[in-house]
Amino acid sequence: MALLFFVNGVVLGSWLPRLPELRDRFGLGLASVGLALAVGGLGGLAGSALSGVVVGRVGARQSALWPAAAVMVLLPLLALVPHALLFASVLGLIAVTDAVADVGMNALAARVEAARGRSIFTRVHGVWSLGSLSGAAVSTAAVAGGVGLAPQLVVTAGACLAAVVWAAHLLPESEIRPRPEATAGRGVVAFWLAIAGAGAAFVEATPSDWSALYLSDVLGAAAATAGAGFLGLTLGMVVGRMGGDFVVDRIGPRRTLAGALAFVAVAVALMTSTSNLIVALIAFTVWGLGVSVLLPLMYRLAGSHPAFAEGHGLAALTQGSRLGFLAGPAAIGSMAEATTLPVAFVVVVGLALLATLWAAIFSLRSDN
Repeated sequence: MALLFFVNGVVLGSWLPRLPELRDRFGLGLASVGLALAVGGLGGLAGSALSGVVVGRVGARQSALWPAAAVMVLLPLLALVPHALLFASVLGLIAVTDAVADVGMNALAARVEAARGRSIFTRVHGVWSLGSLSGAAVSTAAVAGGVGLAPQLVVTAGACLAAVVWAAHLLPESEIRPRPEATAGRGVVAFWLAIAGAGAAFVEATPSDWSALYLSDVLGAAAATAGAGFLGLTLGMVVGRMGGDFVVDRIGPRRTLAGALAFVAVAVALMTSTSNLIVALIAFTVWGLGVSVLLPLMYRLAGSHPAFAEGHGLAALTQGSRLGFLAGPAAIGSMAEATTLPVAFVVVVGLALLATLWAAIFSLRSDN
């Protein structure tokens, strides 16, 4: 199962670092690039809306495997299509199938965690992060070695497809779970799960999208060091996800969630109150540690919530999280344009933290 998370991460890392090359190939401006990426975001929302139905009909195992295989088939087309419109269309299709695979994988993780009786969610999401880093490393090495995008994606997709086929032989067959009896509050719980997912995604996306600009524009960091914030964030996320399950098993998911939100709040306060680059880099690393467990904890809650058939709670959560990833950059940018980037971090991220906390509390109280 962890292999599925790894190859899913590889897909994103394998092409996103070469986005400037794709932009130049199609002759796109920044607005057109943003529009193409927005198509991918909308595809992800559509896939999330469909995923609960798909998992409910064919089960978690098939929902994880077949869409993952479809993503690998579609991946090389990003480098082979001749027109920007087709590129955006392929990106949208990849996002749709990836969203279904995402819910299927996390539904499988919920089953494995229940069977083992100990937490695994932060580790499998940590494996996803390692896959993303691995894909980016291969992509960067391919650029340095003069390897074209098309052959790189063909080889990457082939290797990942072989891994998916291998995983299919390792995963046991799973039954389709019956839908629980309808309850009056199910729709309300789904709403709060979506809000929790959106808030957690917003808090995770903000430092990833804005760290380099924050260090360069606010603290005056040189171009060579502006990327260090993202590295610190990524390091914190990988460490946090690899050790997060141990923390959850020791102090429980509620305390872990509270601690994670507190870590992010401290990081934002530290970052926006300092002019020292080293302190800011430490703050980004602390932010990574805090945010590392937020979405895994939300997936854990949604995947095991008794109010939903398998996959339906996860579908509500992922719709919210993908909306958060889509809307987050625009919200920060608009607030920063009206005020300053530090003020935007404090106000917008602070509101997202409060929304995540409130929504998670309501969902946890309904988990009985």
